[in-house]
Amino acid sequence: IKAAELFSKTVTDELTDLRMPSACLSIEISRKEKMTEWNSSGADAVQFLVQTNAGEGLKPLGRVASGGELSRLMLAIRRVIADHGGIGVYLFDEIDAGIGGQTAFQVGRKLRSVARYNQVICITHLPQVASFAHHHLSVRKEVQGKRTVTEVVELSVVERKKELARMLGGPELTKKSLENAAELMELA
Repeated sequence: IKAAELFSKTVTDELTDLRMPSACLSIEISRKEKMTEWNSSGADAVQFLVQTNAGEGLKPLGRVASGGELSRLMLAIRRVIADHGGIGVYLFDEIDAGIGGQTAFQVGRKLRSVARYNQVICITHLPQVASFAHHHLSVRKEVQGKRTVTEVVELSVVERKKELARMLGGPELTKKSLENAAELMELA
């Protein structure tokens, strides 16, 4: 129960850092009433409850979170337990859904810290998240003949700067967009 309280508080703090200021995680532990309900997992029932938005109250995790919220919740949990072993490889998709700017930068920072002890694969369209990558891969599709071919290419430092500038927007790469991409890489 003490561990659940500490874990809940720490994950909630991480969610605040991930720009989910009204989010809250709570772990509810209750004793199974009948001895016949006890099993190899124990005599307690454990339920993860989450509030993602103000005024919604705590509800079971599986019935509340959207894909992006669920990804950020998992990231917060992984940040708390990252250096205690675990799965080893994490795939985050849609972690950047519905976020931008400062939040994306915080998500990138947290992903990078989880990657200190684990392999993290993150699919993102936001340069703020991508700027934290140790290895930046670009997925490219093109039509060859009558077929669409997909190619995955690891980017060099120069290519990476160009890709981040492209992700930042605009119809063409400019000196300013390349400077902005370089600054983003430096901040990350």
